[in-house]
Amino acid sequence: MAPIRLPSPIEDLSSVRSAEKLDSNKGDVVHKQKFDIKESELHAAKKSRNVNFEAFYGIEPTRIDRRFDVTLSDHSYLPKIENPRADWVVTAATNAFRAFQNGELGQVKRFATIGTGSGTDVIAALDIFPAIEAVAMTDLHDSVVAAAKANVLAATEKADDEIRAVAASAIARAGDVLVPLKGQEPFDLIYENLPNIPLPDTADLGNGQASSTYVGDRSQDKIPPFASTALLDLHYVALWQAKTFGLLSPTGAVLSSMGGRVATDAMLKLADAAGFVGRVISLSWKEQSEPENVIGGYAEFEKQGLGPFYFYPTAALEKVFAAYKPASAALCAQQIDIKLSRHRLDATTALQRYRQGEKIGHTVVVMASVLKTGQD
Repeated sequence: MAPIRLPSPIEDLSSVRSAEKLDSNKGDVVHKQKFDIKESELHAAKKSRNVNFEAFYGIEPTRIDRRFDVTLSDHSYLPKIENPRADWVVTAATNAFRAFQNGELGQVKRFATIGTGSGTDVIAALDIFPAIEAVAMTDLHDSVVAAAKANVLAATEKADDEIRAVAASAIARAGDVLVPLKGQEPFDLIYENLPNIPLPDTADLGNGQASSTYVGDRSQDKIPPFASTALLDLHYVALWQAKTFGLLSPTGAVLSSMGGRVATDAMLKLADAAGFVGRVISLSWKEQSEPENVIGGYAEFEKQGLGPFYFYPTAALEKVFAAYKPASAALCAQQIDIKLSRHRLDATTALQRYRQGEKIGHTVVVMASVLKTGQD
């Protein structure tokens, strides 16, 4: 396989990602309401729509406008406005930010997000972290970060002066993972939700939304073999760059948002290999978006000996997670894994079941990583 070669983590410019991103148990975040937009409309020529904060995020806004417009570029990953259970920002970022804040894991004054996509993760951070003073966002394409910055401004038009000032001063830069942030003051929290599936031979990262789903060739990067086998390459790169570029404050953390399609032990091992100590702070589930492409991509790599990769019927996920909020689920991860084990599907079987009309999902793990002693 010889997809596009992107610069290594120590080179400047272009790589990957954008952000995809609860039943309202009033604290978790998925709700069953009618949403303002049909997801199919996001593919229309006019890619600007009005979003209801509470309907999308599943929580009452405290600092952000109740309604705001989201504008997308041709390269932006489409937020799942009509189906938040399939959206990464809702099922991963929002849950993890709340777990971090409510658990008093650190005061977040400076926040960065890597692979922001539509900027909805920044909007969530502005609402959830009361001490926030500065934000930064990166993605692969200039058009994506420009649209994300515009969305952050739109979501804070009616906010107080302090929040509007933070939005106005937000840094939005395009480039490879954390490379655009080299030289910035350290951050208290860096959030990343980067893609996992290697780019197909026939695809181009510069074409449409490919960069929000696929990873360019990182074969020349020094990524541990176990991480590549689990398709966690970019998550390792993000940790490596955060450490090497000095982008974390003394108490800073990286939140790595990963589909729980691989064992949690592999994720924790990833943090250790990059010079961090990791722990799971949020565990939830989401419906698989773009199932034909994504599950199909994992199935192809299972055939090549990678994985295994885990999927589940959404009915089983909903039932098992019904008693948990994301933070408590993280605490009970082993018990949840045991309960889910009899429903586990490999990617090939999951793809077959999806094609037969069954809804398929996966767990969502957010790992918080802090530098090992002596690594800062």
